Amino acid sequence: MAGWSEAPNVASMPHNPLGPVFTAALVHIAAAVPNFAWLETRAAETKLGFDNSDFFPVQSRLDGAEYPVSALVGLGVDVNETVVRAQSLRFWEAPHLRRRDGSVTHL
Repeated sequence: MAGWSEAPNVASMPHNPLGPVFTAALVHIAAAVPNFAWLETRAAETKLGFDNSDFFPVQSRLDGAEYPVSALVGLGVDVNETVVRAQSLRFWEAPHLRRRDGSVTHL
């Protein structure tokens, strides 16, 4: 994706990483490619639960309007496997992103 958009000088702008692992991966991509514009994220909307600190105690966090690149090994995300194992299977419906008028959106 980054290489295809770099040649014609088109900026990369990924949308909505819906979890800590995907967010961390995009932060690393952003640091590695010259044509990265910005990362659209829902980090400020903690009620959606995409960044559950019980499951992911170490994860990328916004510092103002930026995600610092982690100095930790790998992507810089830690999974609390004890908490994950303690959970039982529950069927649920993922949160729906909604606009102010109540309509469902993917952005």
